Amino acid sequence: MTEMTSPRPSTELLATLRRGKDELHASHRVLPLHEKVRMVIELQRITLPLIARRRPLKYYEREWRED
Repeated sequence: MTEMTSPRPSTELLATLRRGKDELHASHRVLPLHEKVRMVIELQRITLPLIARRRPLKYYEREWRED
């Protein structure tokens, strides 16, 4: 049997992805703290139900309040 492997991504593609990641991180660095916390809470709203479907949540795994 032969194994099918994907070709490695090109160096140009990797450089483009790294540049995009750096730009994203730079844009997040300049955000005010309340906006960063709002983003974390939004990610919690997305991920906690997914985790809860796989296993019971721990006592400390809960959504933060926005106040």
